[in-house]
Amino acid sequence: DVTMALSSSDTGEGTVSPAALTFGSGDSTWNVDQAVTVTGVDDNSIDGDVAYTIVTGAASSSDGNYNGLAVADVTATNDDDDSAGVTVGAISGDTNEGGATATFNVRLTSDPTADVTMALSSSDTGEGTVSPAALTFGSGDSTWNVDQAVTVTGVDDNSIDGDVACTIVTAASSSDGNYNGLAVPDVTVTNDDDDTAGITVGAISGDTDEGGATATFNLRLNADPSHVVTIALSSSDAGEGTVSP
Repeated sequence: DVTMALSSSDTGEGTVSPAALTFGSGDSTWNVDQAVTVTGVDDNSIDGDVAYTIVTGAASSSDGNYNGLAVADVTATNDDDDSAGVTVGAISGDTNEGGATATFNVRLTSDPTADVTMALSSSDTGEGTVSPAALTFGSGDSTWNVDQAVTVTGVDDNSIDGDVACTIVTAASSSDGNYNGLAVPDVTVTNDDDDTAGITVGAISGDTDEGGATATFNLRLNADPSHVVTIALSSSDAGEGTVSP
């Protein structure tokens, strides 16, 4: 019998099966094709299409004509399926001016060759703030494809401005050229308004009397107006009481 060992020059790119072939002596198998299967391996790195070799070891046999016979190796190419990218999840909902928060997750789509830092900022800090200010995804470890949470917190502005959308701006930087400056989708979040037009009138301090005793009460607006608000005051019976201002 003739045995031929098979191995891959780079098991990080491709594996081979079976590990050996055997051709029988004196039977019908010696001239029958035997299939060798090469399987690509995923490495999560942006390394391009990589060539490697299926190494066929020298034949071994007690037949001196075959023993040690050199056999041609086979070159294979493992096509890369990785590319630089950032997955940004959907925002969990709206924020509001009462300080309600919303969250979204961020992760990389491939293992970078260097750490990737992603700066985060709000387009309108009067409507929403973002935390943390930056995310870092490690190179060559298990963190690059793990979701990292970003929290957006609504800000109260006291104005009747309706529900206002703001943008969480993202920017990637890295010494890995595939990720440095990579455009990352921004996230839009809406901060729900909690302000309405209204006037709060406080309780009067007590009664007046015909001896000229006074009583007071306070007024204030419930929201910041876009223009000056004037409130006229008058007495329904100036013969019993006057009002000032």
